[in-house]
Amino acid sequence: MKLKDIKGIGPKKIQYLHEMNIFNVDDLINYLPRKYEDRSRLVEVVNLTDEMKSYCELTIDKINKTYFYGNRKSISSVEGYDRTGRVKVIWYNDRFSIKALKFNQKYKFFGYYDSQKKALINPIISNIEDDRIGGITPIYSLLKGISQKDFIKYKDFVFKSDYFVNDYLKDLELSKYNLISLVDTLRYLHKPISNLNLYKAMYSYNLRNIFLDKLSNKMYFEKQFDKFIKFKDIDLNLIFESLNFDLTNSQKNAINQIKENMISEKRMNRIVIGDVGSGKTIVAVISAIIAIKSGYQVAFMAPTELLARQHYENYKNFFEKQKIDSALLTGSFTYLQKKEIYNELINNNIKIIFGTHSLFQEKVKFNNLGLVIMDEQQRFGVYQRKMLSDKGYYPDMLLLSATPIPRTMALSLYNNLDISYIDELPKNRLPIKSYLTTVYQEMKFMDFAYRQILEGKQVYVVVSRVEDEDDELESVERLYKKLNKYFNNKVKINILHGKMSVEEKNINQSKFLNKEIDILIATSIIEVGIDVPNANTIIIYDANQFGLSQLHQMRGRVGRSNIQSYCFFVIRDKKYLTEKLEFIANNNDGFSIANKDLEIRGSGDIYGQNQSGFIDLDNSFYFNEELIKNAEKMIEDMEKIGDDLENIIDNKIKNLEKVILN
Repeated sequence: MKLKDIKGIGPKKIQYLHEMNIFNVDDLINYLPRKYEDRSRLVEVVNLTDEMKSYCELTIDKINKTYFYGNRKSISSVEGYDRTGRVKVIWYNDRFSIKALKFNQKYKFFGYYDSQKKALINPIISNIEDDRIGGITPIYSLLKGISQKDFIKYKDFVFKSDYFVNDYLKDLELSKYNLISLVDTLRYLHKPISNLNLYKAMYSYNLRNIFLDKLSNKMYFEKQFDKFIKFKDIDLNLIFESLNFDLTNSQKNAINQIKENMISEKRMNRIVIGDVGSGKTIVAVISAIIAIKSGYQVAFMAPTELLARQHYENYKNFFEKQKIDSALLTGSFTYLQKKEIYNELINNNIKIIFGTHSLFQEKVKFNNLGLVIMDEQQRFGVYQRKMLSDKGYYPDMLLLSATPIPRTMALSLYNNLDISYIDELPKNRLPIKSYLTTVYQEMKFMDFAYRQILEGKQVYVVVSRVEDEDDELESVERLYKKLNKYFNNKVKINILHGKMSVEEKNINQSKFLNKEIDILIATSIIEVGIDVPNANTIIIYDANQFGLSQLHQMRGRVGRSNIQSYCFFVIRDKKYLTEKLEFIANNNDGFSIANKDLEIRGSGDIYGQNQSGFIDLDNSFYFNEELIKNAEKMIEDMEKIGDDLENIIDNKIKNLEKVILN
């Protein structure tokens, strides 16, 4: 089956899917929801509260006239009842939903209840027999041009057609590890029947991921290759003296550990775990100099083109002073630009190259690759690391992670890697001042932000969604209009979210970096982003919608220089105040926050439902001890069966290579 064979997918839709890195049916069914909305809790009118979205079944007995006001704005409403009472239903700026309703008919409604207006606000509706309301609904990150409804239909079509999914664990007794088949795992991740059903699918999916990571580590990192690379014992003090700032003790310790690895007889596989803004990049750069001074080339990979470019620009002059030629390679380069870089690399004229997935391309060949550095390594995975490493004679590997995790968990998760910790911030950094506030104080914190802008600083504003879906949670669209009106166009405001094209995202982030934008309104996409030293304020709306570690990562977008920085965690009102919000507002240490996050979630929790009825499929499963132990047991059992474990990993790498080349 091909994408064009799926009902509803034409040439235009295929173009949109390609922009989402979906090139075939396998890619489609492996494109998972970013979260789930629990629409299964039927609430009677008498029990409605405004704490979270509710699902009601109402018989409509009054349809009111739609009122128009202002610039094409409207208010539509109906009234209905169940056996416990009556309630009003209001739609703002949506005059079409009401047209689907008929007098004395029963319908399903799902949305927020406003206790002051005694009404459901902007709910979605469906016929009583429709299953769109009354279950658990997946929500995907999509580009404009593909709706949630259409995307769900594509998946339904594939699974109803009995599409073949090859299960690499078919020889294992799946029930022994509480696993379900791969096809059922994917089917129920896209269309869960119940909370328990979703839990089983998440458990199975997460265990399979950890199994693949552990297996690839075993098949790749544990192999004792002869070390062809001989690094020199470089005098680090000479490098330290060339810096115009002092390194922290944590940074020096990490560099010394890396150097000891590099000059040893064993190939280095080390990860540097540091808090946001702790200075991991300079540690990697000094490690690169050790390799280059020893006669080898270095590949430095970042998760985004913009971050790769920033690393290159930040350290280009530093390398020039060291008489080292550096270069940047990204997917947006022209054919001629790429060709010139390919030639310079193979001729050993370029000593360090910065890039993204473009460094995987078959045409990228090194003369003498000695060290591979992966920034934000958790976004790449072992398969990509192996593909890049195969370009050299098994170069040393240095991974960087800005996701602090509890040390006991790190030892279990990264048991194939040596670990260095950077647990202190540069000496000139001031702790970020954090405040917990409500939307009722909006004028105060926005006026504060305006004063920062007048002093030449910049501001991030983070929201949990792109489009207006109801009258409660802030969205990029609504806040963009509101702030332009509030500041009377006196400040330059722009937006950033996942539905934008890569080019649009790069342009807007570059403008923010170059101080052409005062306020950047964004979704959590900024969690892994470029360093903007001039940004000193971040306002996070509906902070209760985000996880603890995610909030810390987003807060880390500011505080990147020696100027005082500020963070405002905003909730709708005090009833949304939680233990995690009180903790993060009073704590800046990433490792403490990671421990608290684990404590709140519980080490056995693989998914959590927040106050608004959303279930997140995130990386918290990596901290699950049961999953880690089960993955290790699965590898042992497969070795006893005699399965070709290396073939499983090679097939995964080949599939990944196709996506990257596309």
